[in-house]
Amino acid sequence: MSDTPLRPGDLLELTVDGLAAGGRAVCRHEGRVVFVAGGLPGQRVRARLTTVKRRFAEATLDAVLAPSPIQCAPFCAHFGDCGGCVWQDMPYAEQLRWKERFVVDALGRIGGLRDANVLPILASPAERGFRNKMEFAFSQDRDGQLHLGLRRRGSRAVVDITECHLQTPLTVRIVEAVRELARESGLPGWDDRRQDGFWRFLVVREPELGRNEAPGAAAEGDGQDTPGRQCMIQCITGRHPGAAQAVSRLAEALRARFPEVTGVVHSLRLDPEQIAYGERVLAVDGEAVLTERLGDNNLLLGPDSFFQTNTAAASLLYDEARRMAAAGPDDTVWDLYSGVGAIALHLARTAGAVRGFEITPEAVIDARANAARNNILNCSFISGDVRASLRRERPGEGVSPRIVVMDPPRAGLHEDVVEAVAAHEPERIVYVSCNPATMARDVALFTARGYALQEARPVDLFPQSHHVECVALLILPKD
Repeated sequence: MSDTPLRPGDLLELTVDGLAAGGRAVCRHEGRVVFVAGGLPGQRVRARLTTVKRRFAEATLDAVLAPSPIQCAPFCAHFGDCGGCVWQDMPYAEQLRWKERFVVDALGRIGGLRDANVLPILASPAERGFRNKMEFAFSQDRDGQLHLGLRRRGSRAVVDITECHLQTPLTVRIVEAVRELARESGLPGWDDRRQDGFWRFLVVREPELGRNEAPGAAAEGDGQDTPGRQCMIQCITGRHPGAAQAVSRLAEALRARFPEVTGVVHSLRLDPEQIAYGERVLAVDGEAVLTERLGDNNLLLGPDSFFQTNTAAASLLYDEARRMAAAGPDDTVWDLYSGVGAIALHLARTAGAVRGFEITPEAVIDARANAARNNILNCSFISGDVRASLRRERPGEGVSPRIVVMDPPRAGLHEDVVEAVAAHEPERIVYVSCNPATMARDVALFTARGYALQEARPVDLFPQSHHVECVALLILPKD
């Protein structure tokens, strides 16, 4: 390793050798690894150092000096400025190759499973226009101008988007209309410097179900009274005199302009942390619920319901989970972090009984309603912290599950949850994850308790980004 002193702020010319988890470019400078935020394999880049350690450094992309042989033309005018989809200049087949590699590398490096059976990645059925939910941020610049869009790459500033290929043209027009109406209100957008402002976030949900139908028309299906095209808007704001009237006027104007908008929800957020989640619903204009189709089930979704943002790819993911679970009519299945019941109801069609565990009370209410809506009688849902709930489920008392399915948050499992699940000795564990690193860590915890990783399958729900879902099957070997 070179003794050449490097300091934050230094500019280096580097060649990108590959990509690391999180999508960072991997370069080398005189024996030291340099991780660059941005860049494609094969590019020659100029990068500015931000962090320097003994064995590695971190940098941001300053300029591309020579293109990559795999590079392609981006399709969005905001690419390079907007931080929403950083891989638009990488062909989709290459994106898939690297995502699969991220899973293999995580299981080997973090999980200690160098020969893991990783099945070929499943591609998203659509590369564009696939999202059923988008979150946008408001901001107020130094000149008092209100902005609404997506975060600038490497910045908290907001880009006023006029096109976005992750969503439908309808929702792009809705965002532009909300920006116009919010500016007309005269109320301020969020100011990061002052940690203050009224307009904070806009969340747009447009289910895949009914997209090809006229507004208000009934979609053809199985007689479950499914709606036509629907769109729910959630405005997340702070407090301000005249707030209720301002949002009410916006909702009225929006629904008059777009008949597809079936509901506008006004939610309050007082916490300064920039998360697109309201602490309390203040008002609803229209309906505060949407219907989405996943597999054999119609699911009701509220403004804060967790649901995979790519419906068609989620169907592939949950089909893989069901295949790995291999639940039969005599099997009891536990679904941890069950949300609105999407996975549980997917499994219930073949399982004897499914029990969901979920911390969010509203999600449990939705899950029970979804079970009733789809005439599924072998599903039950428990409301409460998963860790605490499992603590009450003592092995030998009641019925232990043969199969446990889990889809935890990005942070993965608490070790107490691993311990509690392993104590019941389920024959099969199906682990669904949006974070290969924490999945690999948790797989290692289960293997230390006697389980063996049978297979893992990456599934791409997030084209144009480095994010990847994965589902893994662990089995308890028989003596």
